[in-house]
Amino acid sequence: MLSVVSPLLPIMLPVLLCAALGVVWVRCKQPFDQEFVRRMVMWVGAPALIVSTLGSVEIAPAVLSEVLAASLLMLVWTALLGSAFCALAGLSIRNFLVPLTFGNFGNMGLPICLFAFGQQGLALALGVFLATMVCHFSLGVAVLNGSNAVRAVLRSPIIYAGALAALLVFCDWTLPATASNTLSILGGMSIPLMLITLGVSLGSLRVAVAGRAVILGVARLALGLSAGFLTVWSLELDGLVREVVLLQSAMPAAVFNYLLAVQYQREPATVAGMVVSSTLISFISIPVLLLYLNV
Repeated sequence: MLSVVSPLLPIMLPVLLCAALGVVWVRCKQPFDQEFVRRMVMWVGAPALIVSTLGSVEIAPAVLSEVLAASLLMLVWTALLGSAFCALAGLSIRNFLVPLTFGNFGNMGLPICLFAFGQQGLALALGVFLATMVCHFSLGVAVLNGSNAVRAVLRSPIIYAGALAALLVFCDWTLPATASNTLSILGGMSIPLMLITLGVSLGSLRVAVAGRAVILGVARLALGLSAGFLTVWSLELDGLVREVVLLQSAMPAAVFNYLLAVQYQREPATVAGMVVSSTLISFISIPVLLLYLNV
């Protein structure tokens, strides 16, 4: 068990340490412009991260198509289960369906799949990342933003970054070195800024929402993995594709959910606690799943 957990620590501990930096920052009463940081991440950092990552890793178009189909079905199953959970728990679907549905398929899912399955696993995990990111910032924004959803989607640079990344994969194009290096630098700022912003919110998190946030964090992990099993059963997936889909489905709530909750004022404090609690619990749940997959 120790041999499984130890390699995960360099992946998961930095998430907690960066968030802790935000907590310390706000506790020390230092200034932090959350709106400026949010715009930098959503309009510059995240789009650059998508294009630079998918433009630098090789994946066969046929395999990507299979993974994209599995990823979309996984999201459908998760959304259905999440809607049922919200209805039974008396929670707002508009506020919580998106964070329940979209896991941290990028900055946690990609490195964990690389560790577990090597370069081929990373390539398949990128297919999941592409499909879920496009849905997150189209259908996800539509749920959060209501009547202004179409305008918000068309104005989101992440949607166009996803389309460009898909063209790079399906057309087997390669970015010029200058563009690739520039996007890599810009994309590198997004994850630490998201995590520090998360920590700033956690620094003022009320105890009153902590219990509900933990329940939602557990629900995210349980619903996601359940949707993963339903997906591999529905499509009769096997081999490496099955293992990658299951592992990606078990990821904790994505940090992007917090930024969107702040943008659209959908109970960001609770969503922040949900992200952190699900990440903490995943220290146990992900190694257990890896043991189940015989990794």
